[in-house]
Amino acid sequence: MAGRDSANKQSRNATARRRLLFGMGAGAGVFLAAAAMATGSLVTAAPAKADIDALLDPIIQPIVTSLSDAIAGFDPAAATDLTSWTDSLLASLNSIDLALPAASEPAAAAASSTTTISGTGDIPLTVQENTEPTVDVSVDGSTAEPVLVDTGSSGLVVPSSDLSLTQWLDLGFPTGISESGYSGGVQYLYLEYNDATVDYGNGVLSTANTPIDVEFLSWPTSFSAGSPLDFQQFLADNATPGGILGIGDAANAGPSESPFEAAGVSGVTVDIPQGELVVGSNAGTPLDTLSGAPTPTNALYESVNGGTPVLVSDDIDSGGVFGTIPSSLESGSSVPSGTTISVYDNAAGTGTSLYTYTTGDLGNSGYDGPTVVSGSSIDSGVEPYLEEPIYISYTGTDGALTFDVPGSGTA
Repeated sequence: MAGRDSANKQSRNATARRRLLFGMGAGAGVFLAAAAMATGSLVTAAPAKADIDALLDPIIQPIVTSLSDAIAGFDPAAATDLTSWTDSLLASLNSIDLALPAASEPAAAAASSTTTISGTGDIPLTVQENTEPTVDVSVDGSTAEPVLVDTGSSGLVVPSSDLSLTQWLDLGFPTGISESGYSGGVQYLYLEYNDATVDYGNGVLSTANTPIDVEFLSWPTSFSAGSPLDFQQFLADNATPGGILGIGDAANAGPSESPFEAAGVSGVTVDIPQGELVVGSNAGTPLDTLSGAPTPTNALYESVNGGTPVLVSDDIDSGGVFGTIPSSLESGSSVPSGTTISVYDNAAGTGTSLYTYTTGDLGNSGYDGPTVVSGSSIDSGVEPYLEEPIYISYTGTDGALTFDVPGSGTA
């Protein structure tokens, strides 16, 4: 994401998350324990001593790799120097030993919590910057701020700057530490918790014992003009300073889990036309249901101006801004204003039209149209959600998507 100018916006798809640790040692501080456990999965007996470089390397290297990639674009020598300097620094720490909890110390097991939900299922939803569906979220009494409703990822991610020290400590010990990021924006490290209380829509609905991810360190994926420098700027540039609420099915968009899926509800409807995020069963009239959420496993086809449809793999992603389109359908670098784009559930293009929209000029807000990409894997962007209610089901192996008849459901 390059900034608030819609013409520069890119997909916010989450990159693959990297799990760095599971579990915590009772005698260690949060970050020390995170580093100590980063080299394995569940640890039943920690050694009495450990090399610091072995502990820090799994955390430092992802950061260095991203920074080196970003720097290499304009100064390859500087990128090489950064990598060499980091390797030397870690190697120089070999002689320093760090005392870790002895094997006799019991591990601090993560609290086994079951997420519960209360309140009405209709959360007020608004659209920021023409493309960002948002709801207000408060974590453990923090000031309510808008978060992006993102069907292309799963899990509630909030910046640490949103929480006071007391609120952060109230979350207890983290259950893990991982790395993730959003394309065109930033990479970040985050701590995983499972015991938050989250309010949505000014207290309309709340969840307890909620799994959340708290970002605590971030860095840019690019140093090009307009790129955000950190996670907080990435969010602020897109009018969602409170974070990102990923509501995709965890098996298809994971590995984190949506607070609503964790609470055991059947699914969530993103209904932008009626201004609601509806938690619970689908109250709309189904137009078509596809297996997999957010990326259907069914064969889908896309056409331009009624032309021959081509096979695509379509991520139905509310956080994907204006989406993408395959170069086989558009030879230029952008799609001309006034182009009609349709996605169908069959090759002939005569069956169910899942969504259709026409590109246009949004004036000062920029151009409304998808980015041309190679290959057949595309991102719908927010466009279908602007046209009709779409229900994300958490049932089945990979969840499911139901496109509802526009105007159906409850207001």
